[in-house]
Amino acid sequence: MKCAQHNKENIKEAARILKSGGVIAHPADTCYGLAADFLNPESLKKIKAIKGREADKPMSIMFPIAMRDDLIKYAEISDFAYYVCEKLLPGPVTILLPKGPEVPDYYFPDSPYIGLRIPYDMQTQDLLSAFKGPLITTSANESGKPPCARCEEIIEVFQNKENKPDFAFDGEVSNACLPSTVILVEDKNIKILREGPMTKNQLEKILGIKIN
Repeated sequence: MKCAQHNKENIKEAARILKSGGVIAHPADTCYGLAADFLNPESLKKIKAIKGREADKPMSIMFPIAMRDDLIKYAEISDFAYYVCEKLLPGPVTILLPKGPEVPDYYFPDSPYIGLRIPYDMQTQDLLSAFKGPLITTSANESGKPPCARCEEIIEVFQNKENKPDFAFDGEVSNACLPSTVILVEDKNIKILREGPMTKNQLEKILGIKIN
């Protein structure tokens, strides 16, 4: 495993690896992330093995900006939830909504929710656009340990592990390396499950509502 430059040739290779069931490490708008094919059950098994996380801890999915209108296939989106998505996506936020019709049965069956992300990071968007579909996304780290902020950390953490990413893009997250802010949208209420790069005050200002 090595740190690959962000160029058209390597983006094409990364998309090929994803389509074959592999896992990619990439810099994102929050911290380094791991990505895998959302519609491949073997990809889910592989990314969970890399993380070493329990089977009952769900991961989110991310979309290219061009697929914004397709979110209704993967989540039940009320008028209020649509407003929230329009205001916050793309951005460093994961929005939890009830699962939609195209979420496979194998994808964390014990959870009624799906986490949606549209990153604003353009390198991540290049990868999503090349793949042309939703990707599983989670922070690049072993479960319980801090997220990686540089490609060199990815190599250091995973190089000698049995389970590791198949490809890693070079880069460094310059801001505070925090996983995305996670919010649950139910009816016309919002609950912050994890505060990350976007704070409660910022959410309230953008959405124009009070969050309890």
